[in-house]
Amino acid sequence: MKLVHRIAVFALVAAAVSLPASAAVCVNKFLSRSEGAAKQIVTLLTGKLTFQEAQDLAKAITAKSAPPLEWVDDKGKTIARQFGELKVVRPMPVGCDGKTSGVVVIATFQTLSQPSGKMIVKLDPNTTVTFDEQKE
Repeated sequence: MKLVHRIAVFALVAAAVSLPASAAVCVNKFLSRSEGAAKQIVTLLTGKLTFQEAQDLAKAITAKSAPPLEWVDDKGKTIARQFGELKVVRPMPVGCDGKTSGVVVIATFQTLSQPSGKMIVKLDPNTTVTFDEQKE
């Protein structure tokens, strides 16, 4: 993993772990960087998926038995679809909806658009998550 990604993942982990227990109810954060003219590499920290669920999702996307992640706007219109492998990086001690942990994943979106402030990602047809940008 590139040094920049390691630093980004560390920043997300530090932010999640340092939150007071009352604030750690559900954390969904993202960091992004541009690569080339039309790629956004996005690191997502989410408590909506466990590490195992994320691994299963990545395998299903690779096998084409599940749709890729979608970055959508406020009205649900697709901005970009995930391109390539969904990289499952590590589990996180922050969960949502009764889950005891979350996960850090890295997704690539082929688009000229750059997420800023918030990013809405459709993880599967039934799960759409709003991520807040992690300020460095």
